Amino acid sequence: MSNRFRPSGLITLTTDFGHVGPYVGVMKGVILSRFSKAQIVDLTNQSHVHWPVEAGFWIARSYEYFPSGTIHLAVVDPGVGTDRTLLVAEGEEQVFVAPDNGLLSEVIAKTNATVRLMSTDVVSQHQLPIISDTFHGRDIFGPVVAALAAGKIGPDECGPITSDFAPSSIERPSNFNGSVNGVVVTMDNFGNLITNIDAADVAHFQEPVVRIGGHNIRMEKTYGDVKPGDFLGLINSFGVLEIACSEQSASKRIGVNRGAPVTVTESTSV
Repeated sequence: MSNRFRPSGLITLTTDFGHVGPYVGVMKGVILSRFSKAQIVDLTNQSHVHWPVEAGFWIARSYEYFPSGTIHLAVVDPGVGTDRTLLVAEGEEQVFVAPDNGLLSEVIAKTNATVRLMSTDVVSQHQLPIISDTFHGRDIFGPVVAALAAGKIGPDECGPITSDFAPSSIERPSNFNGSVNGVVVTMDNFGNLITNIDAADVAHFQEPVVRIGGHNIRMEKTYGDVKPGDFLGLINSFGVLEIACSEQSASKRIGVNRGAPVTVTESTSV
């Protein structure tokens, strides 16, 4: 077992399964049938379907709130049943398990994680007896993560170290002509548009203005700093730029979705 990682029995679950049907419950059942003392926390099961970027974005900004020994399992897996590989990454005394589709690229960089390709021997040792081509979360990921959480196998026993894994499908924010350019990664339940632009990316601006969907929006500290119905930009509780509309949905009002371009610039250049 790894000299650094000591499993606490805590597992977080991030999927795009939603809450229609038994998928999330069955995955938890498999984990608990293999390790009854596991504690399972739903990070989110409402990640945008077929888009690993959003799941990876939330894991990279949430793992630090969990104790050492936590295992983060993410299953947003449009390539399920194909020859895509499975990754086990160990960083900052936590472990991250997901398909090799770019989902873990940001958290790997952030934690300077050691990344391993899950070997077929490990899979065959822990998988369920019958494997579906469409539900590896239940049949492969769940059993392997249960074994990791129970201490039956360490992350360093999961397979060979690799530096050849899929990058994220979106790039880090760029700086061009004094502007910072990023994208909307997700929307929350309030319709706030959450971007991949970190607070540090815009800290040098004196009077930043956010440009999105044809709107020029001033930065404020919090939602109550503007009148209901007014737009604002702010650095949210996860340390990233968010575009909001006080007491309304910014997503509906502006009419943009995930992947929409966002630019931050100095007010004097707008």
